[in-house]
Amino acid sequence: MLQRVHIQILDNPLEELVFQGEGLEHSLANREIAEELRQEMEYFYPSVVFVEYIDLFTDDEEEFDEIRGLLKMGLINTPVVLINGVIKIQGGIPSSIIRKEIENLLSSGPVH
Repeated sequence: MLQRVHIQILDNPLEELVFQGEGLEHSLANREIAEELRQEMEYFYPSVVFVEYIDLFTDDEEEFDEIRGLLKMGLINTPVVLINGVIKIQGGIPSSIIRKEIENLLSSGPVH
């Protein structure tokens, strides 16, 4: 079976708005970066890599409780990037690092 990769970008678009007053531009940037990443992954890995942007505080309130807790305690920062459900990156969306993680996963072979 072909290995599939699910990337979830968890964000709190209002976080910067509350603290800096100009966060709306920041949150739109994260959403736009996530969309660019989605398009890039769709081009290079069609039907293999799925990218999803999730607003932690308006989407499903019961999902990602642990991550919300870590955010509230200040232990991690948004955006948080999960790859196949595992936190890999927090505080940014570096596409080069994400691509490297995907290549490592895909080179490890198919899932049995």
